[in-house]
Amino acid sequence: MRWTTRRDKNAEHDVENASSPASVLGDDSAELESTATGRQPGEPIVVGTPTPVFEPKAVDREFGKVPYRADTVVDGWSSGAFTVRAASVRGYLHRYGGAPRQDDFAIAVDAERNRLTVAVADGVSSARYSHIGSSTVVRYATQWLDEPPEPLDDGGWDTLFKSAAWTLTQQAATVLSLPQADAEQAEQMLATTLTCVVCTPIPEGGLSAVVAGVGDSGAWLLADGKFVPVLGGKQASASGLSSSAVVGLPRVPNTVTPVPVIVEPGQVLLVGTDGFGDPLGGGEGGVGALFAALMGDRVPSQLEFAHALDFSRETFDDDRTLVAIWPRRS
Repeated sequence: MRWTTRRDKNAEHDVENASSPASVLGDDSAELESTATGRQPGEPIVVGTPTPVFEPKAVDREFGKVPYRADTVVDGWSSGAFTVRAASVRGYLHRYGGAPRQDDFAIAVDAERNRLTVAVADGVSSARYSHIGSSTVVRYATQWLDEPPEPLDDGGWDTLFKSAAWTLTQQAATVLSLPQADAEQAEQMLATTLTCVVCTPIPEGGLSAVVAGVGDSGAWLLADGKFVPVLGGKQASASGLSSSAVVGLPRVPNTVTPVPVIVEPGQVLLVGTDGFGDPLGGGEGGVGALFAALMGDRVPSQLEFAHALDFSRETFDDDRTLVAIWPRRS
């Protein structure tokens, strides 16, 4: 199976009497090549049917003049027991309509305690200033987890998400110039999901992680080419279809249930928003093949990671954020 671009797809229609069309990620009858042959540098990787080509628009002033909101954010490094790659990209729909990237992430590493903290958030699309909401909660969460005022295994996770919800409500009062904090206004204008991870090394060479979240962002373990769900994702209805309804901060459940997971050497812990999780599905399709090949036996560069996340696939046009965590190779 070959990674192709929109230019490749257009060229295929101009070739007469071709023995077979070029393969696209998602065609299970083709074999996955190790390199993206035929792809022009910088063009999005196409998975299945591509999104139409257009020039992105600047963010409209209706979403606020400040703070500045980049289309794409990329990060990546190794420290202590951890290797990290992270990216957040504006979705094709938001690029077309001049809306801001509503996703965000934050990462903190404590070299002395050899601990990694990650927070990922997906602003609710119907909330105009949810991009401010997502940034607010990921920054708050990583700061809170860096010096938690109470043990996480003794109700600390509940306290974190309730505190993040209150911080979001206070931020909404500032953004909306309200006379006092108003949770209903915060939900209408700044609502966001939030998923957090705390990782520490284990003697066997892997990582011990705990994942907790509110909303439909998710976490997966990539092991032996398979994407094993750890937390989150959209809930299926009785009909078997996924619900598009999102419950996020400032709403919080009565109890947040953290999920422990061990990341063995050679495995990858992924934390991402539904812009990645929805097209990934169960991991058996083209998006799963793309990321299994990208991360299965090596650590990609920062730009390679972000470029893959910006893949083009028709109907999957939401913002995408993904943080990947490896046990650092010695």
